[in-house]
Amino acid sequence: MQIKTQIDALLQEKMDRKDFLKYAGTVALGVIGITGLVRMLLGGRGLIGPEVDNGKSQGRGYGSSSYGQ
Repeated sequence: MQIKTQIDALLQEKMDRKDFLKYAGTVALGVIGITGLVRMLLGGRGLIGPEVDNGKSQGRGYGSSSYGQ
């Protein structure tokens, strides 16, 4: 219940633009920090995993042929 009362007090408080931007920036940086910490703890794998060479890719151009080497 303490968190609910703190949120209610925050929402009732009069803020000017500078205070609002300061509060919103702090929240945004906190969310970014928490998500970075969680990703680091879970192995650091992001939305795009590491590339895996499955042997199907072929080079193209002169450098990939025996002529170009």
